[in-house]
Amino acid sequence: MNNITDKPNITKTLSQSIYNYLKNAVITNELKANQRIIEKDIAEMFGVSTTPVREALLRLAAEGYLSIDSHRKTYVKEASIEELKDILQVMAELDTLAVGHAVEHIQPEHLQKLEELTEQMEQAGKAKDIEKYLELNTTIHKKIWDTLPNKVLQRTIAFVHSQLMRYRYSRISAFQEPAVLDQSIQEHKKILRALENKDKKALKALIRSNWSLLLDKKLQKSGEKGV
Repeated sequence: MNNITDKPNITKTLSQSIYNYLKNAVITNELKANQRIIEKDIAEMFGVSTTPVREALLRLAAEGYLSIDSHRKTYVKEASIEELKDILQVMAELDTLAVGHAVEHIQPEHLQKLEELTEQMEQAGKAKDIEKYLELNTTIHKKIWDTLPNKVLQRTIAFVHSQLMRYRYSRISAFQEPAVLDQSIQEHKKILRALENKDKKALKALIRSNWSLLLDKKLQKSGEKGV
């Protein structure tokens, strides 16, 4: 043990656990928009000092899940349709850039896995299991991003995509529209074919169209009621 020079950072481990808990609570709407988060209460819940709690809160604020006012009070940040539009526009640009690079690195084993996932996603769509559909939809995109040689682009996409998690209920609402769901399924099939054929032009057009689905009137209406 005397040879170990780097001690494990227990504070960081605790901070990560608290971060994960609070982030999930915001995503699932257990913590409501504008609800105040009190450091002391969270610290007591986890049986820790306020230091790892503060670290977690600052990280979540930096990522847009929480807001901290001038009096250092922390609240759950209210989601807005305007912010969702911004996120989707950035995701469309990043994903379009990503597939242009990924298409050169897709291997047969990747395509086989994407084929399986696309079939599973189609079955979830037919069963109207929207949550499962979105889960598989995300997995498909991530499988493509995983092939990127540009790790900075990969990390940037992961960060921006994580912002969509706060809009889970709005996305479910959007895909409950049969026309939106059907178009998404058909586009994913075409994306798979374009990857197989290494057709960059078609692939980029399909990716842009796929992201624009979430900006249809159905989603906007749900967002105006409270995203």
